[in-house]
Amino acid sequence: MKIITLDQITGVLASSENPAYPDDNVLDNFRGVPWKSNVSAASTLVLDVSANSNALMLSNMNSGTIGVEIKDSGASTIYGPTNHTIDLNNPNLWVDYDLESGTAEITLTFSDPGTAVPYCGIARAGYAHDFPAFKYGLSEGFNDLSISKTYNNGADYYYFISMLRQFSGSFLVERDDDFYTFMYSIIRKYGRGPYAMKLTDLSNYDWAVFGWMDTSLPKGSHGFFSHSDISVSIGEGL
Repeated sequence: MKIITLDQITGVLASSENPAYPDDNVLDNFRGVPWKSNVSAASTLVLDVSANSNALMLSNMNSGTIGVEIKDSGASTIYGPTNHTIDLNNPNLWVDYDLESGTAEITLTFSDPGTAVPYCGIARAGYAHDFPAFKYGLSEGFNDLSISKTYNNGADYYYFISMLRQFSGSFLVERDDDFYTFMYSIIRKYGRGPYAMKLTDLSNYDWAVFGWMDTSLPKGSHGFFSHSDISVSIGEGL
């Protein structure tokens, strides 16, 4: 599991933006309030990132292809340019890159939206803490935000709004290192989040999640001499 606790993006500049959906919308905590280009053509976002970053996450896009190029403070390319194919049924992207001790500049190219105007809901870049993988049995489901009601005659009313992913599971960590980093340096310091997370080390982007820790915060179980189990429940942000 990887988790970006602190967003290190210090500036964002779009090649085009709809005045009602400005480029700094990607820096808020709402996936459903995006930056939108003002043209139905390939558009770019340039992100300035402070020192000591190693990961990028994007969420809620309508582009089937997103190009990523990362340069260091000396304008030398340290990643890419690489095109990533996005599953538009679950539009997320996670990119790992070598730890950049200085500042970084990330150029994102949003293309292949067809005749639609490109948009992006969330961009996060920063230092990603790396923890052991979840144990087998990680669960996945949905939080249904739709309106549902049963009338007096027994008929059902259902107005679909949105489905947000929910995950729960546990992972085993060394107590003297990873347990206290996760519980004290992350959860105790930043609370429920939101966080940019990659839940597994698989290469697909289905496991990239921008979300919150559940109201029942993560808990640890010290069932081993030098290791502890951490149990978490995560809800995707709206």
